Amino acid sequence: MSKYIQTQTRKMVGSFAGVGALIEDTKGVIKIAPIDRWIFFKKDKHLDPQYHIHDNRLLYRLKNDKGFPKIKSLVQMPGNTVKGFSSSQYIQPSDFDNVAAGNYFPEWMFCNKCNRFDQIKGWWSKWSQVINQYDKSNAKNKADYFTPPKCGYCYEEAKRSKSRSTFYDLTQVRFIMTSSDGNIRDIPWDKWITFKHRNKGKDEEGIDISNWDSCCDDQDLRYKQGDFEDLAGIHIRCNNCNKQTNLVGIFGLEFSSNKEGDHKYKSVIRSSNSVYYPILVHSIYLPSESGIDDQDQLKIDRWIDKGRDVDFVFDALEEKYPIDEIQSYIDGADADSEQKEVDYRRKEYQFILSHEQYNKNDFMFNRQSNDLLKENGITDLIKVSRLKMTTVQTGYTRQEPLDADLFLSGDIDKIKPQYTSTNAKNTEHLLGIENFGEGIFISFDIEYIDSYIDKQATLLAEVFDKSRNSPLFKTKFASISHLGRFIYVHTLSHLLMKELEFSCGYPTVSLSERLFVDDADMQGVLIYTVGGMDGSYGGLASQADPYKFKDLLDKALDRARDCASDPICSHSEGQGVGEMNLAACYSCALVAENACESFNSFLDRKAVL
Repeated sequence: MSKYIQTQTRKMVGSFAGVGALIEDTKGVIKIAPIDRWIFFKKDKHLDPQYHIHDNRLLYRLKNDKGFPKIKSLVQMPGNTVKGFSSSQYIQPSDFDNVAAGNYFPEWMFCNKCNRFDQIKGWWSKWSQVINQYDKSNAKNKADYFTPPKCGYCYEEAKRSKSRSTFYDLTQVRFIMTSSDGNIRDIPWDKWITFKHRNKGKDEEGIDISNWDSCCDDQDLRYKQGDFEDLAGIHIRCNNCNKQTNLVGIFGLEFSSNKEGDHKYKSVIRSSNSVYYPILVHSIYLPSESGIDDQDQLKIDRWIDKGRDVDFVFDALEEKYPIDEIQSYIDGADADSEQKEVDYRRKEYQFILSHEQYNKNDFMFNRQSNDLLKENGITDLIKVSRLKMTTVQTGYTRQEPLDADLFLSGDIDKIKPQYTSTNAKNTEHLLGIENFGEGIFISFDIEYIDSYIDKQATLLAEVFDKSRNSPLFKTKFASISHLGRFIYVHTLSHLLMKELEFSCGYPTVSLSERLFVDDADMQGVLIYTVGGMDGSYGGLASQADPYKFKDLLDKALDRARDCASDPICSHSEGQGVGEMNLAACYSCALVAENACESFNSFLDRKAVL
């Protein structure tokens, strides 16, 4: 059997298959390892410039003392076609160096035939013993035959009885434990029977069984799923001491994951959304304002990092650029490294609005007439025919998500992130992906939005206070007016995406939003799609035609007037994540999780109606 599974390269950055994620495959559940453990990185393939992403603006954004002070490059994993058999059980990569790495998790597995229940190291030990004894011709390849993991006991029984030798694949248990410090582990199943028998009739919540004894010295566990679908129908029994119990109370398990005790392991189903939240930084590629080309910019960065001055750089580049231009570039790079996300996006916002049209390979857009849209408070309608979006994964969290801005600022309280490399913030390389796409950009009249803020001042003040007390959103908004503008733009973005699905057949899972909102004079949104996303790529930009967009907008607003959950939804004073939404629910304004930048929070239909 092959020891490889396949996934799309673009999914290696994100929630599906990023570092720390759990991938469900026909061969089992695999946890993706840190990038420096990938063969691609171990073989130093990542040092090849052809795999580097050239977006120096983003590189400088990440390169600061609280972010990644030693970062040298953003690396894109190359594609790797499959050779050999088409069956997923026998796939082989065309290039054995261009692969990622992972390991089986959860490690506790059971056999559906004999119901034995053990960790993977126990299963491997038995498998090795049986193969060495009964199948010596395949002893050298026993690891290959163990992919996916198989029951050595059932194989041994088949060999002894001289019946048809059948491999019985093991099933990984559905329950695991995650911690708010980003760690993940198996539930201590070998101590579960002891816990249940000692704790009968007591409240299980908050019990630490990490140091409890096993039920007996020679434990021989069985995992059996009965006729009932709930936890009472799943039993664990020890064949040695005959003690058994069910899984009722499994979600009450909780114990510390660090010495200080400020992070706790909690039991969850492995497919739960809370198991993995990637921390992603996105960037629209903007042509450099500097006359210094990208490769020379990287050289300058390395020299400055080594303590060289501008005179050295001027001479090293053989007086290729004026010394004032070099100094200006160095000053600009330093400024970029200290930018907050809202300031970073302001450059994109200003670049788009400062051009009637732009036509370069990586960015093409042109302004459309907004005469039909003025009554809706829209000041600019721009058709984006082509853009390059770079996405970099900086880390991930478990149990609760973390905003990328908080991650890069180091202002973290409750949730502790994990990095994508074992070198943590000192890594010299981060994994990213470049995607080309198209979209629709709109900006709004600030006075039009402020009328909503005045009407909803009391409720907005309550939501603002909630955001200030939230570890995830505490620094997101500078003022109540900033929050109100964000809710307005964000809600209209969602309504437009939902209408694109209803009217044009564009599923929201294939769309993304990029919000441009501050507490001064920036209020706009880019709705875009990129090649390779679920759904089609092509046709979205055509909806930026003024007549088509006006029709789309009118339908979106009309549809938003009625919600299947009204009047409860329309009169809500707080719902959704942290009760940050007002009149907004899945029936009217929420979209696919990957399409939204703010975890489907800060929405209110009343803002745009």
